[in-house]
Amino acid sequence: MPIAWAIAKGTLPIIGATKVHHVEDAADAVNIELSDGEIKIMEELADKANVNTIRIWEKEMK
Repeated sequence: MPIAWAIAKGTLPIIGATKVHHVEDAADAVNIELSDGEIKIMEELADKANVNTIRIWEKEMK
């Protein structure tokens, strides 16, 4: 899900892979379409866990 989230935010995540299944999982993420509600829930949970999801390269979503 984190890779799908990054793609939904308009980024191209750089994946560190040491095993074939890491690459396969990352490739499968492009087929996951997260709704605005799902993205909001993920970001709310990250806020509660004190995880910063806004990076300098990211634009504010409206």
